Amino acid sequence: MRNVKTTIYSLFLITLFFIGTSVSAADMEYSVSANIPENQVDKSQTYFDLRMKPGQKQELTLNVSNSGNKKITLNIIPNVATTNQNGVVDFSEKDKVIDSTLKFPLTKILSKEQKVTLAPKEKKEVSFSLQMPEEELAGKIVGGFYVYKDESDEEDKKSEGGVQITNRYAMVVGIQLTEKDDPVAPELKLNTIQPSLLNYRTAVTANLQNTQPTFVNDLRVVAKVSKKGSTEVIHQTTKEGMAMAPNSNFDFPISWDNQELTAGKYTLELVANTSDNEWKFSKDFEINSKEAKKLTEEAIEVKKEPNYWAIGGIIAGVVLLVILAIAFTIYLYNSRKKKLELERKRKARKRKKNAKKTKSDTQ
Repeated sequence: MRNVKTTIYSLFLITLFFIGTSVSAADMEYSVSANIPENQVDKSQTYFDLRMKPGQKQELTLNVSNSGNKKITLNIIPNVATTNQNGVVDFSEKDKVIDSTLKFPLTKILSKEQKVTLAPKEKKEVSFSLQMPEEELAGKIVGGFYVYKDESDEEDKKSEGGVQITNRYAMVVGIQLTEKDDPVAPELKLNTIQPSLLNYRTAVTANLQNTQPTFVNDLRVVAKVSKKGSTEVIHQTTKEGMAMAPNSNFDFPISWDNQELTAGKYTLELVANTSDNEWKFSKDFEINSKEAKKLTEEAIEVKKEPNYWAIGGIIAGVVLLVILAIAFTIYLYNSRKKKLELERKRKARKRKKNAKKTKSDTQ
């Protein structure tokens, strides 16, 4: 058997967003912190929470240090705040498609990612250039500096059962930019609904979009699926304690309970609420036979539904065979009975003929 070595990356993320304490991991050899400027809104916070003006230019600096005994290289990547499939605000996705409602992504107004090399025990300041849009903005522009050690450096590796596991530690220094304090109300929109696989299990996803430049916090979603035209709920998923980044979207997963995805027309009833808002959606969707077959074949632990047409065909075939067997038995019985009757009559005629012959001979 060919020897295959598998590497699994385990990501440990330390986020300095909305955390007011000094952040560093005891088993990490580097640290990152924000150099808080004068226009910080809340100076007790360790992330960038800046009050800006239209067209304003500013340098944002990070303090990075290497406490280890080896040279390291850090990747420092400005990322837009997104929402992942678990309903968690995420700062780690570099190449995710920007939401259609996000007019000014952080990556468009901040200078590009950098690689920083640190000698043992060395400290540096790393600067990024920020250029605000000329027009006045409502709400928030949110993102963060995603920082991790370069993969070419030696990493914490261990082997378990022939599988090589690589632990990657990462930090995020959050960035929140505002120009005024006027509150912005969140607004949710239901977009596409489509069949999918969640951890290789059958599911349907409903894309929820926060179209406004503000966070959605403590989000609860109840999703119910029924056959179109029916009120019977066939699949239901409820999830609480979620959050959404400003101007972001995510695919809310609805479990199909390990059942086959079957082609047909369905209706989704979805209610999303926070402590201050509630949104109700009702939308029809369709699963075609091609995608249903493909996803079901790729899924694991699928409970196969009985093929009632095949079962019906088998039952009908068995019944037909029984009927044919009975008919054949009756046919054989009647044929034999008729044959016996003809034989009886033949023998009777023969006896009668013999009797006449005997009588004639005696005369």
